[in-house]
Amino acid sequence: MDSSPADKRLAILRTLVASVQQGLHREYHIGVVGYYIEGIPYAATGVSVNQHTPPDIDLTPESIRLTTFFRPHELDTAIVLANGIIQHYVGGQAVDVVPVRLEVKLDDIWAVAELVRGEQRNLFLDAETVTTRLHSFPSDQ
Repeated sequence: MDSSPADKRLAILRTLVASVQQGLHREYHIGVVGYYIEGIPYAATGVSVNQHTPPDIDLTPESIRLTTFFRPHELDTAIVLANGIIQHYVGGQAVDVVPVRLEVKLDDIWAVAELVRGEQRNLFLDAETVTTRLHSFPSDQ
């Protein structure tokens, strides 16, 4: 018997989370219709995950959560004030960023791909998620 899309998605995400927690040199792209930053919904198209992702990534039965960084102008002012701005070095240049907890509900994930030697390998695709969940996130941010 074939497993459901939700079962397939969960199995693939378990592997993804384990590879990040182990520091493996893997690159993934998670296609999403949106995510939550410190509990505030944001429309989005994807999340990149790789060996540089903090190992506090966590998978629950409902969501995947991780610490990540955003430029201050991309966030609600309340989040910037609460979390503060730090400097992150990219290519030897200091960039102002805000550390945040990002959460993606599993129901809002429509694709997972692994990038292998520059080529995308699709691990999970569920186009129905886009049509059924896209309206759940504000589109005017």
